[in-house]
Amino acid sequence: MSIRIRQAKLEDSAAIAHVHVETRRVAYGSILSHNNLADLTYADSEQMWGEAFNTNEPVTTMLVAETQGGEIIGFALGTPERTGSQVYLGEVFAVYVLQEYQRTGVGRRLFLAVARCFLELGICSMLLWVFRDNHSARRFYESMGGEYLEQKAVNIGGTDREMVSYGWRNIANLVAGEGKFGPEH
Repeated sequence: MSIRIRQAKLEDSAAIAHVHVETRRVAYGSILSHNNLADLTYADSEQMWGEAFNTNEPVTTMLVAETQGGEIIGFALGTPERTGSQVYLGEVFAVYVLQEYQRTGVGRRLFLAVARCFLELGICSMLLWVFRDNHSARRFYESMGGEYLEQKAVNIGGTDREMVSYGWRNIANLVAGEGKFGPEH
């Protein structure tokens, strides 16, 4: 399977929205309420991602994975870390891959591409937040060498949901090893 990773463009907003909505419905079906998932529409998601290209908010990199035929099957977003951490300077804000392409290496390639973009900008550490009950995603981040950092509650639609964070203190090691090592790195 030939997959290309490239920088996202404004014209990709509809395809990114499709991946976003479909992936959230599958990944979060047992985590978020039906109403939370039903409230996320393709139109709203497309508008949100379109605005991401035209905002003053700092977006370091937004990447898409596309098939040889040009179908966008995944995306990833990296930003400056949002809480002011002095240790972790970058934040992987999103990695979403359509279900039929999961476990094929697409997520790994997107994740590592974000890490490489951080390194090119002089950002040498990163973290991310994931739902505590998203066991599949947590196993993925652990397999990529993520070190468990902390847990916090976030309110989504009036209900508290637990999030956990993983960090990479030296993403040069992550990129050099292509994510194949334990949490000590």
